[in-house]
Amino acid sequence: MNNRHLNSEGELPGISGLGGWLILIQISLWLALVFLISDLSQVNVIMDSARWEVGRGVDPQIYSEMIRPLLWFGFISSTILLIIVIVNLILLYKRKRQFPRMMVVMYLMNVIISIVTWILIARNEIPREQHVLDATPAFQLIVRSILTCCIFIPYFLRSVRVKNTFVK
Repeated sequence: MNNRHLNSEGELPGISGLGGWLILIQISLWLALVFLISDLSQVNVIMDSARWEVGRGVDPQIYSEMIRPLLWFGFISSTILLIIVIVNLILLYKRKRQFPRMMVVMYLMNVIISIVTWILIARNEIPREQHVLDATPAFQLIVRSILTCCIFIPYFLRSVRVKNTFVK
């Protein structure tokens, strides 16, 4: 970067602060925090085999071979995402230089997790009468995650506001 375009505080000329599109980022991070905590607080209910076998009529073998691994993947990935969201919130409000990079990591993790979830659901051949998992919402999540990446990764990489705000 050419240093003659920097102001006395080492910032590029233009806007800075947590306004603009960063307001949407803040809202999305707080909502993600609430939803992930809510999901993880229900883990005992969701992982209960009786809920699937008795409540939904799923064969115990289908539960243990297909559904339980998917649930464990969901639990582990939600825990990882929760940690990333908390780290991102801390980096955001401390205006740390690592924040944009960690947001890119979070967006890419969402794509990877949604693809793996879709694969785990789609690869299982569950008899139609017992089919409790539908791959369509998982595929829609992949599309939404990729669109989010296409919008916000370039924003974090190119925005003057982001460059001026996260300098510590």
